[in-house]
Amino acid sequence: MKTNLKFKEKLPALKILIGLALAVIILFYGLYEAHDIIYGPLLIISSPTDGETLKDPIISVKGTTKRIAKIFISGRQVFTQDDGSFDVPLLLGYGYNIIEVKVQDQFGREITKEMRVVLN
Repeated sequence: MKTNLKFKEKLPALKILIGLALAVIILFYGLYEAHDIIYGPLLIISSPTDGETLKDPIISVKGTTKRIAKIFISGRQVFTQDDGSFDVPLLLGYGYNIIEVKVQDQFGREITKEMRVVLN
């Protein structure tokens, strides 16, 4: 009988411990599901680099995105691959060129990057 009484005395502490564990699990799951809202869009441009001097008027603008709804390169909407990568050909004019890459997520947050290149 005494072992049963000891268990009943520990039962409220066990309920509190289980409740706290469930609350922590729910909190981390909520943060995991909300990471798109928290972090916003990501844009990484691998080519061309800012300040680059080029000889060929046709270049490829390459990069990777995450958590985006739209991408625009020099004002023209383009599309990414399933993995978020893009490789878009672009015709440059002779001299100084500004290439603007803008991404927007589903919540309207934007990131804009500009590369200045020179075509000789």
